[in-house]
Amino acid sequence: MNNFIESSIAGIPCIQINSRIESKGVILLYHGWVSNINDYVFFGSLISSWGYTVIIPEIPHHGARGKLNYFDPLDLQQHYWSVVVQAVNEAREIISELKDNIVGVIGNSAGGFIAGGIFANNVDIKSGIVINGSCAWERFEEHICELERREPWTSIERDSIRRLDPIFSIECIRGRSILILHGTDDTTIPINSQRYFMQIIREEGLTNSVKYVEYSKVNHHITLSMLEETNRWLLEQSKI
Repeated sequence: MNNFIESSIAGIPCIQINSRIESKGVILLYHGWVSNINDYVFFGSLISSWGYTVIIPEIPHHGARGKLNYFDPLDLQQHYWSVVVQAVNEAREIISELKDNIVGVIGNSAGGFIAGGIFANNVDIKSGIVINGSCAWERFEEHICELERREPWTSIERDSIRRLDPIFSIECIRGRSILILHGTDDTTIPINSQRYFMQIIREEGLTNSVKYVEYSKVNHHITLSMLEETNRWLLEQSKI
């Protein structure tokens, strides 16, 4: 039996991976900036083996939806935030069309930004997992601009980012659960903005809703330990 299906959901190219055991629900899985949905089939298959139906949506300007010069700093500055914002907005249509038990959203790198945004802005999704991403978008942009010595907000207006930035919807996390995993030596998505997010989480008394794990001396990678933590956390959430 083939458990791998290419489909279109709300007009978005997707890969659906069905669990070979009874499914506990649907998980949306978002890929990173230089990836596409096909690159995440292994990750998605692993999650499906834990007992979930996995949907991997293609993000704008990736795969069948077009190409960018992903390593060109100008293309990155021009398109990064518009891709993230569009993907978060499109998720509402995907969620509406699926009409299934969507138990979580997972994303890595740029997909981590997207997953955080989807989780914060769709309260019916029970849980989120952000790997090597950021839940404090404005803070991240400010930090990157300081490092690169450029002006912020060149690709999208500040208000557009703030509208979906998880840190500005932080109260929506209360009573829900999010797992954040990040390498301390990440040179692609520096860990600073996630540490800032956790500072706000502690100040707001929301530590019961967030599990945060740093991985010492890990750069911008998904490690075996991160996968084990993801599996463990999903298992715990399924029992709640």
